Amino acid sequence: FLILIQFNFLTICLGIFSMTFVFSYPFVKRYTYWPQLFLGFTFNWGIVMAWTSITNEISYLPILLYVGAIFWTLGYDTIYGIQDISDDEVIGVKSTAIKFKNNLNLFIGSCYLISSAIIFSVMMTLKANYCLVFLIFFIFSLFYQIRLYDLKKPKTCLKAFKLNNLSGLTVFLGFVLLTINV
Repeated sequence: FLILIQFNFLTICLGIFSMTFVFSYPFVKRYTYWPQLFLGFTFNWGIVMAWTSITNEISYLPILLYVGAIFWTLGYDTIYGIQDISDDEVIGVKSTAIKFKNNLNLFIGSCYLISSAIIFSVMMTLKANYCLVFLIFFIFSLFYQIRLYDLKKPKTCLKAFKLNNLSGLTVFLGFVLLTINV
């Protein structure tokens, strides 16, 4: 709270609004198969807040990047959830891993494809052609995760999930390079 109140009024309002996501997320698993989507809303809200903290306005670019990050979260948290499918089904907890367990590669691949396309379009809008090498590594790492995990081997799911640290680093470096050369 002490950090939040140091920002401009718009960012403070967005930060207070985010509490809706934060407080309700733990209960979502009990009522819907889409807790990963809700996690995406929650985790990635900082993209919009970071933009407004600098510009004091909302633009379509951070919203677009926010949506792309939500799809990325949907993909990687579904991979993480694969490890718990059998336990979650027993206790009645829901997830996208359970909902799409017969079509996981299609669902995760679609999420990653949408995420990659959106992040690509943001970079192109920002005329970040020289940052595309980082985006290529990002896309490669996402689709490598799909080949890496095995539904019957939980350790491969955790390994694929952890690979998102590298995936995130590549996108971060691409945007850092963009800010250095602007």
